[in-house]
Amino acid sequence: MKKLLSVAVIAALSSFSSVADESKQLFNQVGFADFPDGDNAYIISSHYFFAPQQHSGVWDDFGYLNTDTNIQATYLKYDDVKDLAVSGEWFATKEWFVLAGTEDIGHISDDAEIGFGYLFADKLKLSIRYQDRENANDQTMLKAEYNHQINENDYFGVTLDTESDFDTWTLSGRYFKKLSGDQFISLDVEHEKDYYFNDDYTSAVINYYMNRNLSVGLGSFDSDVGIKAKYFFNDKFHLGGSIIDFDGGEVYQLTFTAQY
Repeated sequence: MKKLLSVAVIAALSSFSSVADESKQLFNQVGFADFPDGDNAYIISSHYFFAPQQHSGVWDDFGYLNTDTNIQATYLKYDDVKDLAVSGEWFATKEWFVLAGTEDIGHISDDAEIGFGYLFADKLKLSIRYQDRENANDQTMLKAEYNHQINENDYFGVTLDTESDFDTWTLSGRYFKKLSGDQFISLDVEHEKDYYFNDDYTSAVINYYMNRNLSVGLGSFDSDVGIKAKYFFNDKFHLGGSIIDFDGGEVYQLTFTAQY
């Protein structure tokens, strides 16, 4: 049934004809994941920017830093867990911004955060936020994001997100490069250190954009191998899928994105 649905979606979207729009403001996504224990996860998200976002040369990359006022809502259903999260950033000036977010809306275990930050020359974004958590200790988080724009298309970005005591942190980076014609390559790496669970996690994924309509990827997810692919029907719609071979079994994911 899932395969028939995928074929139907592809056939329907392939019939669309649209004039490519170089900028987008609204990003909607529907996702599905199938886990080896028989559980399924469903996710629906919508992300709106109050200013047009220009892509970097491919239809699913719009630069590394968010530098405009934006708001995002995400609904997740996994097994018996249902979660609705809302977050946003408001730029009071070109440099100063405030941020806020909440999770588990409507439940007794509501979590929330609030903070502020400063953007230096559209390159360095620093922020501090306080997290009020119902089922864990409250904490203060520090975040630094840096983007080095090499040329019109190529860039390198790095992010450090850490507790104020630096016991738990995540360091991630992205390298994006234009090859020739409509061919691009991207590399995403991440390392996460969790003090409370005594856990370290490392992932690295490389994506090759063969042309404007197709990309393929290969990654290592804490020593587990995964493959992924995206098909772009046009600048507005794309379908993505991935298979990750974890020790406990294979996880299948399918996502559909509509952006305007």
